[in-house]
Amino acid sequence: MEDCGRKGVKSLVIITSGFSEVGDIAKEKELEKIIKKHKMRAVGPNCLGVLDTYSGVDTIFNPQYKLNRPAKGSVSFVSQSGALGAAVLDWAHSEFVGMSKFVSYGNGIDVREADLIDYLGNDETTKSIALYLEGLKDGRKFIETCLRVSRKKPIVALKAGKSESGSKAAMSHTGSLAGSANIFSGVFRQCGVIEVNDVDELFDYSRILAYQKPLAGNRITVVTNGGGFGVLAADAIEECGMRLATFSPEAEKLLRSTLPERVNVRNPLDLVGDADTKRYKDALDIISHENNVDCILVILLMQVSTLGSDIIDAITEIYKDRKKSVVACSAGGNFTQLHMHALEKEGIPVYPTPRKAVNAIKALWQYNKIKNKT
Repeated sequence: MEDCGRKGVKSLVIITSGFSEVGDIAKEKELEKIIKKHKMRAVGPNCLGVLDTYSGVDTIFNPQYKLNRPAKGSVSFVSQSGALGAAVLDWAHSEFVGMSKFVSYGNGIDVREADLIDYLGNDETTKSIALYLEGLKDGRKFIETCLRVSRKKPIVALKAGKSESGSKAAMSHTGSLAGSANIFSGVFRQCGVIEVNDVDELFDYSRILAYQKPLAGNRITVVTNGGGFGVLAADAIEECGMRLATFSPEAEKLLRSTLPERVNVRNPLDLVGDADTKRYKDALDIISHENNVDCILVILLMQVSTLGSDIIDAITEIYKDRKKSVVACSAGGNFTQLHMHALEKEGIPVYPTPRKAVNAIKALWQYNKIKNKT
């Protein structure tokens, strides 16, 4: 680091471990002195560093045959943990979730979460920010930064070290004082950060927030070819504090005249097991014109013989033409996954269960309240 300073290097990524996370605070202080002395900026130590899918900058030392890099996208991920970040990057690639930036900052002796959130708030390719956090060293700066950035872009945070055992683990992992879980939850609410409970939720939420507009209301319409999935979606919607939209008399009349008699025109709208692409398209076309519908949850069970690959184009067309929020839910094997990845590429997030889909939709509604908070 001294050599770098003398050579005029301005930016460092320190992947080396063995500092405050193992109790060697004195050695970490030496690093800080060198950074300040030469007016450098540093990410780390004890980190993976940075990945920028747009510029190609990649300091991650894991080989690509073991850790696939995700494609270009709109989610940026800031992680205090390098190992967790590496696993999520590999998962994002396999799930076709595009990412813009990834930063693992480890012990954070210089560049910390607030600096990164501030930067990503002004980054054109970042549409949502995902944050894995164990502790904070500058709480005031974090609050001030999140208050400012959360009005422009959604921030979704996973706070680890909530339990006594987890707090001790965080101290030995990145040298972080985890702090009270209740205090952190209060801070997140105060500064407009959406808190989640696990890694699944972290990316379920940040993914939908990156591609879909915030919801002005909580009225959801469910369209399905599987009655059981529709019932589960209805349960989840009510339990999440949202509600099933009510069809207008005009929409009901159109649906009854367009759909087969065996289809019961109510929400959830069960198109029954022999639904084909035309039936879905007819129903979605009518519903997408409804002013009292804030979001459409389309459930697709691709295992039925009547549903073909053209359903992807039909849903995409409705989404783009009507500019209505559309989220999909589908469960299945290779055939299903192939089609769901096609929807993801069009900006329509897909979830494997109604519960996960509804939870993600709620994040859109939640963020609208954050964005418009005075």
